[in-house]
Amino acid sequence: MTRRRAFLAAFFLCLAATMAHAQSSPVATNAAPRLILLGTGGGPGGRVDRAGIATMLEVNGHRYLIDAGGGVSRQLAMAGMAERDVPLVFLTHLHDDHYAGLLSLASFSYSTQGKAMMLIGPAGTTRLGTALGDVMATNARIRGAESAAMRPVNAFLSARDVGPGPVFKDDTIAVMAIANTHYALVDKTAAPDAQSLSYRFTIGGKSVVFTGDTGASPDLATFAKGADILVAEMATAADRAAVPPQVRQHMDVEHLSPAQVGDLARQAGVGKLVLSHVGTVSEQDLAEVRAHYSGPVVLGRDLQTISF
Repeated sequence: MTRRRAFLAAFFLCLAATMAHAQSSPVATNAAPRLILLGTGGGPGGRVDRAGIATMLEVNGHRYLIDAGGGVSRQLAMAGMAERDVPLVFLTHLHDDHYAGLLSLASFSYSTQGKAMMLIGPAGTTRLGTALGDVMATNARIRGAESAAMRPVNAFLSARDVGPGPVFKDDTIAVMAIANTHYALVDKTAAPDAQSLSYRFTIGGKSVVFTGDTGASPDLATFAKGADILVAEMATAADRAAVPPQVRQHMDVEHLSPAQVGDLARQAGVGKLVLSHVGTVSEQDLAEVRAHYSGPVVLGRDLQTISF
């Protein structure tokens, strides 16, 4: 009976992996690069209108996830993908709303025998990866008892700290990073490794820049110069009013207002501005953005696809 239970467990595990693979969508290798805005919500806590921040970049049969906010597993399924489709995760910074979905993302990919996963991000990412592996260990031991095919967690999950400069390159993309001003008010003696990055992905002659969370930064405008798409965060007056008084200076200094987002897009001369990591956005807010930037402005919504 014990051998029969073990056989059935292994059978259903393999069946689950096969179903997950079948349900995930292939990436067209000759299609234009595209962004899938899996989740567009900003800040900690669940929202009824938006999932946590997470964006998929698809290029020539490859997938790159930028941030992994809460609900990313469900959003992947809604987009016709699965956790096993995500071999690389770029984290802009280590506030929890940008990595809260990592446990389900990594553990479900592990359990369905997905490709090895690497986390790439600012100082502290390696430590985060170690902690994530520790949390995954209990499930891994049980899965290992059910199937000899399971690999050790440390053979599946890896993590790497990066800083400003080149951070990644393969046959498809090259990725650069720059430090931004999201932690301008942070006491570095209390959090010496607090670091927030913006990323630029270059694909042949095309490029997309992710601001991540940031305040105003002249360096960021230079970094984003001429990008086809700028994916930018934004905090509105309504967002500021919704937080406790002690958080409002953070909203003022370490996030971008509608006017600042428009200024950034104009100074950088980007082809299109996509607003993601947002809260409450009114038509007046969008009008303020457009008063500073004359190009196309897209208020991102969950599961929206943007080709470029």
